[in-house]
Amino acid sequence: MHLIDKSCAAAMVIVLSLIISGCIEQPRGDIGGDKLLVVATIQPLGEFVRAVGGDRVDVIVLLPPGAEPHTFEPTPTQMKRIESADLYVRNGAGLELWLDRFSPEGLKVVDSSEGVDLIYLNDTPDPHIWLSPRSAEIQVENICRALIEVDPEGREFYENNRDAYIKELRGLDEYLRSRLAGAEGRIFVVDHPAWSYLARDYGLVQVAIEEGEREPGPRRIGYIVKTVKDNSIKAILVEPEFNPKMAEVIASEAGCEVVEIDPLAGDYINNMRAVGDLIAESIGA
Repeated sequence: MHLIDKSCAAAMVIVLSLIISGCIEQPRGDIGGDKLLVVATIQPLGEFVRAVGGDRVDVIVLLPPGAEPHTFEPTPTQMKRIESADLYVRNGAGLELWLDRFSPEGLKVVDSSEGVDLIYLNDTPDPHIWLSPRSAEIQVENICRALIEVDPEGREFYENNRDAYIKELRGLDEYLRSRLAGAEGRIFVVDHPAWSYLARDYGLVQVAIEEGEREPGPRRIGYIVKTVKDNSIKAILVEPEFNPKMAEVIASEAGCEVVEIDPLAGDYINNMRAVGDLIAESIGA
């Protein structure tokens, strides 16, 4: 009996040693420390990863609330987190220009913009692809493929989650098509031109106060005021990441409101429904 006990104990020691050394792989998702560590640039991408990855992933979002993604630079602490991650999910389309200067060896990077029909302005892609559910669906597909490459044992889990989330995205697309039906060709006014993909997919025309990423001059301000008045626009839509003062000046002159919409909010599905409602209300649809 004692010999059996000693043999069992010895076997347990060997097994534990192999697990600790990494020779025996523990099932992913069963132990918190064994989850994939995935870093995403912005909150919507983080939500896409969580939707597909479920309890097999831990997600870190780099961009803090209120930060502007075009000018964002990660801190040294964040850079270390990226280096230690199993997967980095970038938006792509030129949003993370800083990443081109930083490519740690062995880091798996997925460009979620692959396959998206990009909009270009002066040969530069518009990076705000997540702001259309149709483009977001492609991003989710790309994220799913990358997770499977890193964790092939989770294929069925990831694909089932992907399918469920894409069903939600298609429901969102149907809602926006219905909500904006009959508004084709109508103008909506924003402070920053982040909504080009949404405008394209639902037949709207986006007009931005911002002029080439600069504050507007007197001629541009006059044009925006006239556009608001001529099209009976009820609200100028502003983002929380930008100073609303210029929009408030124009709104006061044109006799309309200033309303906030957030392109970087969490709870992507409900936020985009709310955005669709506010755009429709701003143009009287």
